[in-house]
Amino acid sequence: MGKLINPNSSAHGSFLPAEYVKNKSQTRANFVALLLFTIVMAGVIGVFVVNHQRWRTVSAQAKVISTQFAEEAEKIEQLKDLEKQRADLLDRAEVVTALIDRVPRSVMMAEIVRAMPDGMTLTVVDLEGERVKPPAPKVDPKANKGKTKSLSAKPAGKDKEEPPAPEKVLPPKFRHTLTIEGLADQNEKITDFLANLKASPLFVEVELPLIAATIVDQVEWRKFKITMRLREDADARQVAGTEEFQIDRSAFGSPTTNFTAIQADSE
Repeated sequence: MGKLINPNSSAHGSFLPAEYVKNKSQTRANFVALLLFTIVMAGVIGVFVVNHQRWRTVSAQAKVISTQFAEEAEKIEQLKDLEKQRADLLDRAEVVTALIDRVPRSVMMAEIVRAMPDGMTLTVVDLEGERVKPPAPKVDPKANKGKTKSLSAKPAGKDKEEPPAPEKVLPPKFRHTLTIEGLADQNEKITDFLANLKASPLFVEVELPLIAATIVDQVEWRKFKITMRLREDADARQVAGTEEFQIDRSAFGSPTTNFTAIQADSE
């Protein structure tokens, strides 16, 4: 008897069993799928590693920036403290300067005497000082706008309440008014005296409210009255013929202390 021929094997042109061919194809497909899965997983892991490395780099940079920001913030706070101390020192210096008499009475009298023409006598020289009150601070109506009070609202704890800001000490300001009365033998001399006082750097608002004839010891004189005000920014160094010098007290057994005085040269 002859051998039986499998029609399926002849149809495919191979003498291998169909089951073997099927298993081999399945194995090849599984290998390709495993290879693709390995490639995909390698890509995912690579992306994760790269992203993690980038995250670590960004985190390190963020820490450096945060440290630098903290250092700069500390420097800014120090600058704010220095600015506050500077402002306090300037305020104190302004208060001390306001308390110092920048126009000694001797210089003021020397300026008045220097402005007097010959043939004139002063009978009254009256200086009155008045402290000028600073204007009250304006209340901003917008500050309380939008804030509503509730009866049911409980007051905040004492720990949360902000302490009130310390009241700023303002430098004192004074307004000095000077009244001069005297006698002159001519009206022209009173006019010259008035003009000289108006030209002085120490006085403002020089007025002549009174001028009249009077008899003194059977001699006719012109009685006058002049009112004026000392400049708020007046300084004795503005007067011509003044000299600033220092006095050392150490030679007299006192502690070494220097004083500043103004010397006026009257003409």
